[in-house]
Amino acid sequence: MNHKLYYVTNNAGKFEEVSHFFTKMAPSFHIKQWAIDIDEIQSLDQTIVVRDKVKKAYKRVQQPLLLDDGGLFFAAYHQFPGTLSKFVFQGLGFKGLLKLVEDDNRASFILQLAYTDGLQTELFEGICQGSIVLPEDFSSHPTLPLTAIFKPDGSDKTLAQLRYTDHFFHFSFRQRALKKFVDWYQTR
Repeated sequence: MNHKLYYVTNNAGKFEEVSHFFTKMAPSFHIKQWAIDIDEIQSLDQTIVVRDKVKKAYKRVQQPLLLDDGGLFFAAYHQFPGTLSKFVFQGLGFKGLLKLVEDDNRASFILQLAYTDGLQTELFEGICQGSIVLPEDFSSHPTLPLTAIFKPDGSDKTLAQLRYTDHFFHFSFRQRALKKFVDWYQTR
């Protein structure tokens, strides 16, 4: 059976990862990108943000869809930068972020993946524990800059360095959430 879903994101790097996951791990799903901007409410609670975002997206798409909200969370701070990661990075850059974690560099990438068909909404969480590091170089996918400074526990490479390797799936917080979604969807 072929399952058609839209993945709502303007982020090319994010959709590239999602598309690769479904092609490789769940080929019965036909995923198309719906590139629109969704205004996000301001909250440190990631589930509140993603639930609001998925409602707004469904009003525009009117088809079964997935979207996510991912954030980098520093152990030294409560829910920060989290849902504000993009804006904190835009304001502080790599130097500023590295300064914030000088005393405690432990961090987690946490992603909330939301599915809705208009009647039912489900959330799936993907987490990757690790640390913030000063990389040899700051290169990463242009729309996923924070992966350049995040090294997952159990790896000697940053997420950016792992991105196009066979080991990436093992560490990807997004793919962990996608796997939970596929398992749920196929048993409902």
